[in-house]
Amino acid sequence: MSGATDATASPGAIRETYEEFAVGDATVGMIADPENGNAWIQSTVVERVVQ
Repeated sequence: MSGATDATASPGAIRETYEEFAVGDATVGMIADPENGNAWIQSTVVERVVQ
């Protein structure tokens, strides 16, 4: 699963990308800022979000 918000949103708006990928037997989720390569969070704890 992956997704992204509109990176061209108004100034101050939240922008992020979300990616999930398999590493061995684990699933890793990563949230990152597409405009700042140093801004990211990575976790092996992944929970499905239902809207």
